[in-house]
Amino acid sequence: MREAYIGINRGKRPTAVVYSLRREGRIEDAYNQALNLYNQDSPDDDIKKALAWTLIDLCKKYISESNLNQAQIFFNQLSDLDFAYEDDFVDTIKNQIKFLRPRIDIYYAQVQRADELSKSGQNKQALGLIHSMIANNQLSELNHATYGWVIYRYIKAEENNVSSIEIRTFLRDYMNLKNERPSLLHSMILNFALNYSKNHPDFNLYNFFVLWNPQNLRYEDLHESQKEGQKISSLISRICAEFTKQNTTNIKDVINILIERNTSDEDPFTLHDSEEEKEQLIDLFREPYFWLLFHAHKENRFSDLWSLYGKYNALYAEYGKSKWHSEILKLAERFMKENESWRFLAFFKQWNPDNFMDSDWKEELGKDGEKYKPLAIKTIKKVFDVIQNQQNNNEADFLWLITAYDKAVKLFPTDEWIFREKALLHIKNQDLDSAIKIYRELVLDLGDKHYIWHEFSTCLSDKNLKIGMLSKALEMQKQEDFLGDIHVDLARLLIEENIFENAFFELQAYKNHRESKGWKLSALYEELKSKINISNSIIKTNSNFYKKYIPFAENFAYQDIDWTEVVLVDRWKNEDKKEKLAFTDGKSIDFSVGINRFTQLEHIEQGQIFKFKLHKQEIKKEFESKDIWKRETTVTEYKYIPLIVEKSDKKDWSILPTQYGYIEYINIEKKMLHIITNESNPAFYQYNKESFAQGDFVVFNQYEKRIKDEKRICVANIKKCDSPVAIQNFKNRIVVVDDVNESKRLYHYVLGKKLLTGIAFFDRTNIHPAVGDFLKVYYCVKNDKENKKKLETLCVEKTEEQNDELRKTISGRLELKYKDGRWNGEADFAFINDYYVSKSILQKFNIIEDCNVRAQVVYTGDGDKWKVFDIEMI
Repeated sequence: MREAYIGINRGKRPTAVVYSLRREGRIEDAYNQALNLYNQDSPDDDIKKALAWTLIDLCKKYISESNLNQAQIFFNQLSDLDFAYEDDFVDTIKNQIKFLRPRIDIYYAQVQRADELSKSGQNKQALGLIHSMIANNQLSELNHATYGWVIYRYIKAEENNVSSIEIRTFLRDYMNLKNERPSLLHSMILNFALNYSKNHPDFNLYNFFVLWNPQNLRYEDLHESQKEGQKISSLISRICAEFTKQNTTNIKDVINILIERNTSDEDPFTLHDSEEEKEQLIDLFREPYFWLLFHAHKENRFSDLWSLYGKYNALYAEYGKSKWHSEILKLAERFMKENESWRFLAFFKQWNPDNFMDSDWKEELGKDGEKYKPLAIKTIKKVFDVIQNQQNNNEADFLWLITAYDKAVKLFPTDEWIFREKALLHIKNQDLDSAIKIYRELVLDLGDKHYIWHEFSTCLSDKNLKIGMLSKALEMQKQEDFLGDIHVDLARLLIEENIFENAFFELQAYKNHRESKGWKLSALYEELKSKINISNSIIKTNSNFYKKYIPFAENFAYQDIDWTEVVLVDRWKNEDKKEKLAFTDGKSIDFSVGINRFTQLEHIEQGQIFKFKLHKQEIKKEFESKDIWKRETTVTEYKYIPLIVEKSDKKDWSILPTQYGYIEYINIEKKMLHIITNESNPAFYQYNKESFAQGDFVVFNQYEKRIKDEKRICVANIKKCDSPVAIQNFKNRIVVVDDVNESKRLYHYVLGKKLLTGIAFFDRTNIHPAVGDFLKVYYCVKNDKENKKKLETLCVEKTEEQNDELRKTISGRLELKYKDGRWNGEADFAFINDYYVSKSILQKFNIIEDCNVRAQVVYTGDGDKWKVFDIEMI
């Protein structure tokens, strides 16, 4: 072997092991090692060379053993190796290939001749040569691929010149070959069979496909390709389309075969994303079926169309969701309309709502960006309408449809129609508890809609509740055009309860309006009228009757809501001259309501306490965000809607906290009191006739109200209060006096370290303290014009209590200090350690030289500064 003489250093290459194994005579191990390297890095020429030599070794081995078939297998692998460049090493390998070829198949020249004849279009001659070789037992299995290509080219060229039997014979001969599969040739044969079946009904494509074996589909057969910029459908998609077109009876078997193939771990092209792959596979059949339906409708073949829809579900519904399953539903939703809409119920049930894709629940966009309802919503609403319009619907179980509505209400919580339809389905399904639960939610936001109460009544068996619900509906709607059925339903109930006078009124209201409109009276009206032996009634209205029964309905509807106590804090007339009332619980709940909304509010006074059942409605508002990285921000607010009301027996104003305040200022022009509360919060009160003075103390009831996104303290039931009583409710603290200003008749005090400081005047407190004295101060905190916090001194008392953090005793060496470079005479200031001593203190205690002292110091409230106010020399 020439390779032994090529001087290449392989010691550091991964192929070194291969050559080492060959030298040891372990050629199979060498081949396996080389093949493993090749699978990891097939472009590497050094690895290809190593693999080539192992293949040459194996070919020679099997030739020597007369096992030409096995030798041919390795020889084919050897021939398929393609080197990026040629050198002496590659030349040697190619010479070995030429050397081996005739030794592997002595009839190779004849096979090569047949192949050349076939490629040049001389198909009959090529076929004759191959048949001659077969007759003489000269065609080995290794050349079956060449024979297969000869067959393919022949039947492709002679398709129209030979009989169907001959074509099927050639295909049978091909299928009996032992050529490589999957392969391009094998796929080309299937493609031929596909096209041939379109014009030859006697050719069974399904049987051939099964024989061909779907496991032999290549990656290229499963995916579309492109040629000259044009998309070419995948082979498998064209096969499936033809099965659909031919109405293959075994189509489910085909699907199951492909699904089994698709989930096979042995298939190197399977992605094993089972659900997605399954959807794509099923759509190979569903898409062509879509076009069958589309064209049947376009060509007005309606009998075929309805039959095709039935067959579609029978064949494909069980395979779950997919794009084209939903597309076919869209067609049904469009085509099954008007007189044919009844078909949609059965179709959709078999189509199965569980097969909705996530995208089916999202809005669809038109070509110009217009938005359309999601397919799922359109579909379930259409089915609901069909159910409602069917007079003799024997369907007893709508759980299959309710399940779809369960998802709809979660995705579209603001769509009242979805909730209503779901509730009505529960009623049809005899699941009244579920329906009641939904209507209890609906009446919270839609309690002013008559139809909600009418529908609610159908959930109930209790006669008083049903009468109350219908009475509520009649109270909510004054337009008689919408009340016909409600009058009749209420009359029927009243007749059952022997309340004939009121029933007669309802029937007369129904009759009078129908006749005024020229509308026909219903058969039920005539039936009910015959049960009442009254020709005229003294009752002119059922209003009082309604008021008697409505509480039954309201209490039942709102029974899961707790009572909330609120107090009336304001009343006014709006721009429409309608009187409004404002209620609050003093904390987080406030709302307003028209005085005529509830009869219990007709004679109401401020401060009175009522119990309401309230619906807390969430409102989301979007604002442009201040954050440059966010386009907008969402703020959640709450609105309280009063549902029903009762008068509380609690004392007026008692649910609001009592607070005390100090009138800091009065705006006489606006009649506005500026108050600082005992919790140091600013509050305002617009008085009318009351007489107040600046400096007065007041007592009032307090509540909070949000005005323009700002929480404000509101005052109600305000009265003057004796100062000793009020002051005891304000903040107080033991303070220290750190300065006294005799000329201004005031003193300065400190609350504590890092706290505020304040002043008090001699004449307002009747106290004249000295620096270092402790006092008890009552105070509040306010903001000055610069919005800085400032103490407002309300009262000062003498005290024996002390705060050692504000005054202490120190000792040390007092050292005098001079300005202007002087070192004698009267000192300007001094220090005791780090404590500053002013000139006035030096003079007060007659200190003229450095000395040891004990001193008293007081905290000044300025950072960590202390002030010496008393000195004793030691």
